[in-house]
Amino acid sequence: MTLKKKKTLLFLAVLIAVGVFTIDYAWKSFPLISAYGAKIMCSCVFVAERTEASVHAQELGAFLISLGTFEVDVAGNKVTGSVFGTAKRTAIFRPGQGCTLLAGMDEAAVRNQPYFPPQSPDWSQDTIPWPSGNLVNESITRDTRYHKIQALINDEFEDSGKKSRRTHSLLVVHDGELVAEGYGNDHGIHTKHTSWSMGKSVIASLVGLQVDKGDLSLDQTGIYPDWTDDRSRITLRHMLQATNGLDWVEEYGGVSDATNMLFLKPDAAEIAASKPLKHIPGSVFSYSSGTTNIVSKLLRTQLGEQRYQEMPYTDFFFQIGMHNTVMEKDASGTFIGSSFIFAPGRDWARFGLLMLKKGNWEGRQILSEEWVNFVTTPSLAAPLGEYGAQWWLNAGNAKNPQDKRLPQLPNDAFYAGGFEGQWVLVIPSENLVIVRLGYTPREEFSIEEFTSSVIALLHANDDEGSNAE
Repeated sequence: MTLKKKKTLLFLAVLIAVGVFTIDYAWKSFPLISAYGAKIMCSCVFVAERTEASVHAQELGAFLISLGTFEVDVAGNKVTGSVFGTAKRTAIFRPGQGCTLLAGMDEAAVRNQPYFPPQSPDWSQDTIPWPSGNLVNESITRDTRYHKIQALINDEFEDSGKKSRRTHSLLVVHDGELVAEGYGNDHGIHTKHTSWSMGKSVIASLVGLQVDKGDLSLDQTGIYPDWTDDRSRITLRHMLQATNGLDWVEEYGGVSDATNMLFLKPDAAEIAASKPLKHIPGSVFSYSSGTTNIVSKLLRTQLGEQRYQEMPYTDFFFQIGMHNTVMEKDASGTFIGSSFIFAPGRDWARFGLLMLKKGNWEGRQILSEEWVNFVTTPSLAAPLGEYGAQWWLNAGNAKNPQDKRLPQLPNDAFYAGGFEGQWVLVIPSENLVIVRLGYTPREEFSIEEFTSSVIALLHANDDEGSNAE
């Protein structure tokens, strides 16, 4: 064979390989891009009430915009995404239920699913003091420590070098009072913001309500009806502590177990529950969004349809002033508790304050103190004491407490954390709650640095301005 023919064959082989890779990439990735963009655009426009331009400029970004088209049908309450006109995927909006990806299901069938809207409070939060209402204690303005914290927040939105972080909301609650807050990048006090994985901590609280009542048990098995093999040994405790042993890939850079569940299939719990065992239950900590959605489905089975839809609102959100929170569902009707709960910054701050107060809300015990202690106690399988039960912890290695996730912060800190920089950070030793919401894929915002600065200001001596006029 001549050298020329060899080069020709090599060129053809490379060309074929590139073609195969391109087709494979398009086959796998285009539906995901379409679905992701449609879902994000739908929730941000219809639930958060933001403009298409704002979502294009931030969440969808240059990459997705260059590949995908996301058409908003305001009259039809839906968004359709596509890539070069192919792989169309649609997310629909239903008032009170947020946005749902159809994921292959018929639109009319999903829209006609039974809906049981909860009975909303009949009073305005604008006439009620914080924390149940929105009237902030004006006397805090006399404390110059809080002025300095407010300046720290303002700097996040005004400093041109920090604007690229795309922080949307920053709130500081100290001694139970909302002492400083700031908003930017097309977000305000009332703008609902996605939870991403902070939703896991909400699901844990809903489970806690049922455990406190005796309707669920941490050591119960039979979590999923199809688990008749070794998975039948998995307990609710294993599920909450992310030690169930299921074989799961929690990645978001392409098609994975997590993205397939969230964006490509109609029944999130079914996708997660279909995974086989990889480890003995209770032996290995493995973070999983699938786990949370299985637990959400367990709640649905245990409560029944109407109670399942009403309970998060009537028994939890409305009890602590989270009147503007929306839980979104998959196409099968199960709450996507792992990722899709929308609430404004103040509602997230109320959630953190409830946990700071050991489940007590203005004298009423919403969650038992025992439950709060359980979810904030490290799982034995978490090597750095970094996880309790659907809450991240800063407890540190049992043999070396300084070996911890957030080295600059106290060991008693715990938090609900979410993709792209969502934080509800609670530090009991400082009587402090910090909420940070935003769109920061590269983790440019440091919660440690911000919180350390806040703590330093709180510890400022009285003669430097604390409680001064």
